[in-house]
Order: sequence, then C-alpha cells, then structure tokens
Amino acid sequence: MRKESFLDNYYFVQSGSIGKVKCEPNWSWQPAPLTDYDLWYNKSGQGMLWLNGRQHEVLPGTFFIFRPSDNIRAIHDPKDPLTVIFGHFKTYKVVDHLETELPLPDQRFVSVKDPYWLEPLLQQLVDLVAWQNQPEDEELNLLLKLIMTRWGKELAQQDETTRSYYYEHIVRRVHNEIRMRLSEPTDYQTLAASTGLTPRYLSLILKRFSGLSLKETITMLRMERAKHLLKETTMTVTDVSTALGYADIYTFSKLFKRYYGISPSGARSNL
Repeated sequence: MRKESFLDNYYFVQSGSIGKVKCEPNWSWQPAPLTDYDLWYNKSGQGMLWLNGRQHEVLPGTFFIFRPSDNIRAIHDPKDPLTVIFGHFKTYKVVDHLETELPLPDQRFVSVKDPYWLEPLLQQLVDLVAWQNQPEDEELNLLLKLIMTRWGKELAQQDETTRSYYYEHIVRRVHNEIRMRLSEPTDYQTLAASTGLTPRYLSLILKRFSGLSLKETITMLRMERAKHLLKETTMTVTDVSTALGYADIYTFSKLFKRYYGISPSGARSNL
C-alpha cells in the first residue's frame, strides 16, 4: 500500500521561468525578495550563496528550495562558473484551490552526493517547459512533486548523517575521557560534563550508537586496558586490579573472566 505524503495535499503550478543556464564569468545574483518558490540546483562549478544572511558554499550537487520573502545573494568563481537548473512555482491546496505555503523546514539546503535519481527529474522539468509553451498542469505538478520528494529524502539522509557524526564524535570523546581516568573512581557527572550532557542522556546515546551503556562502556575499556597490561607488562594481577580502580581482586577477576573466558592469571600465556 502506498504511504501517503504531505505533498498529496498540494498542487504545484509554474509561476515563473524554469530552465538551465551556465552563468557568465562576471555573474552575480541578488534578486528582490522572492514572491514565489524557486528550486535551485547547481550541476557544476563552485561559488557562494547567502540565504537570509547565512553563507553556504555552492558545489556540484548543491540544491536549495527558496521560499517567498527569502533574501538571496550569490557569486561564483569566474574560472569555474556555475551551471544551474532552476524553476519557479506556487502551491495550492487541493481541497479548496487556494494558494498556500508549503511547510518547509528551516534547513532548505542539501548537498546531493549521488545525482543519479535527481538530475534526470530536473532535466525532464526543463525539457517539459522548453518543448511546451504551456505544459500540462498535471504533468508539471507530478514532476515537481517528484523533485520535492527526492529533495526531502536527500535532506533526511543529510540530517541522519549529521546525527550519526554527532553520536560518533560523542562516543570517541567519552572513550578518550574514560581512558584518561581508568584508575580513578567512577564519576559519571564529570564524564558527562565533558560532552555537555547529563549522565542519563549520555548513557542513552552510547547505548544507541555502540550497544553499551555508560557503565558498560567503562567496564569494557577497563578490561581492554587490563588485557594489555597483563600481556605487555610485568605487573601482577593485584597491581593491575588496583591500577584500574577495583577495590578487590575478586571483582576484577570475575569481570575479566566474563569478558575473555579466562582468568587474569592465565591471560599472559593464552590471550
């Protein structure tokens, strides 16, 4: 069964020029605040674009959706000029045919990594308008919806990539903090403070990204260090247990055997 999209509630209509252009070497762009929507995709070249005062680097695959009242300014490298596909449109509610706004997110810039799905749709849009002075409303509507759907997917993937990078950064930072404090009593507040998070939220992030809670992460890193010390130093099992903050050798030995299936005393010759 087809999943309903919020775009089903809207009808897209061409409201201005649609085309593809290679910008002149001395090109710069600063239109009046927009009165309609404008899809803007850079196929090649590089430059800079300011959207409502915020600067964005423009590279191949850069894709914006501009909305009414946006303030835009753009420049490019004269030695590597932009080739842009653009298209102006307005949206109407299907139920009452009244012009309406799209509920777009504040983030309307995506960097398309693989243009395989998107560029053919954009080229079809350009060709449709070029071949027909007045393209059929329904065909144009469906094509714009497809492009918007692909833009939305790219935005979601970009957002997920950003979140994944954030989680990975948090995990690496916490691991480093723990390794620096393996001999100290466990202080969850201090560890969490290094990331600007609460201990509970930090533990949830670690669990989601690595499968281990904060407490489990500390134990894992202590066991990894214990194995290294037992294999590559002359420290006794008691020395290692004490160095890693364990109050008694029994608790340390029990955890070590749970991790590696062998006692600490047997680790030197078997791990």
